[in-house]
Amino acid sequence: MKNQSRGLSVILPNSTKLKMTVGLKDRGQDVFNQVSELLMVSDLHLFGLSVVKGNQPLFLDLEQKLSLYLPKSWRKNTSKEEVVLSLKVQYFVENAQLIENNEARQLYYAELKGRVLRSECFEQEGLYFQLAAYALQADLGDYEEPNFAYFSPQSFFPFWIIQKRGDDYILKHIPTLHRELKGMSSSKASLHFMQEALTLSDVPITSYTMFKEKNKAQGCILLGLASGGLQISETLNGKQQFLYDLPWSDIRSITFQGRKFNIQGDGLHDHKMVFYSCSVLHAINLLQHISNSHRLHLDTKPLVMQLKEKNDRGTHREMYITDGADLDMEDSEDELPPMKFLLDQLRTTGTTEYTNIKDKCPCGLEMSVDEPEEMFVDDPEDILRFVELVEGVSVDDPLLLPIS
Repeated sequence: MKNQSRGLSVILPNSTKLKMTVGLKDRGQDVFNQVSELLMVSDLHLFGLSVVKGNQPLFLDLEQKLSLYLPKSWRKNTSKEEVVLSLKVQYFVENAQLIENNEARQLYYAELKGRVLRSECFEQEGLYFQLAAYALQADLGDYEEPNFAYFSPQSFFPFWIIQKRGDDYILKHIPTLHRELKGMSSSKASLHFMQEALTLSDVPITSYTMFKEKNKAQGCILLGLASGGLQISETLNGKQQFLYDLPWSDIRSITFQGRKFNIQGDGLHDHKMVFYSCSVLHAINLLQHISNSHRLHLDTKPLVMQLKEKNDRGTHREMYITDGADLDMEDSEDELPPMKFLLDQLRTTGTTEYTNIKDKCPCGLEMSVDEPEEMFVDDPEDILRFVELVEGVSVDDPLLLPIS
């Protein structure tokens, strides 16, 4: 059977839309490679392709067929609506200096800028003004005395600040902060923006909607995945109420069976919490995302500490994770291992080092009985691929080992 082509669009962090043609048999990696080629960016390893599945966003497994995530109407070429994927940051780093590739850094900056506009850290209002000044310096360069309002507050501030302070207040005070950054390069201003934005608790985080009970949509739980661990909130009467902040070191284990998640850790009521994902596919991808983020945190922790020590000593010499082309670890203590290498390790090892693989697979039984519409396959190869995927993730044993 020929690999028939279909069209779709990919939205970039800077809101640019890429029109693409892909094959029905293409896997996520094929699409990801095409995006990289179109953008002429070789290092997109912190990013992933996101799709809305069952009203829930999730990142594609690059080894799976794209058709597993898209509507059957797209496969049959009967879809009247545009099929859209999004290129988003999948792995947040604790220090933006770890991103050397300039194009990748600009995409990372664009996503953080959009997230700041949606941020609601009310107790840190002053930080948003400093962030706006950094963004203006990065986007426009040095301040020049204008005869008009040279920027739109809506492009640099969350709505709640505009509503609270008003456009006139912002347009009056921000130029003073912008003027103080004269002479700072665009790249340095964007780096400062990213570093400060990462301190906002609701910015460097990917949120997944979960449920307290298996077959009820009430009792909505928001599971936030950050570089340093998990944040758990609950939606009550339409308002989000923070429950737990779980650094990796406090998490004893994360297990799942079908759609059921069980988190055991210090600081939780009865030291455990149980909730359900919206589908088996959603559960598997979430577990993989958690595992990879945890591993990246462990692998980059020494590098982050090294950068912090350098910055604390007042050095102005920046340290990066390079593409590895001119890397010589024996000759220089300042060089860091390539980010591509670290993330390739994650994709190679998956979660197997965190788990004991079982012979039986309750997840597969759960999928076939309760989730017939959430996961479809178009040929026997896909069935085998899904079995391999499920068997590569433990459904009975802990995902995460205690962190020393």
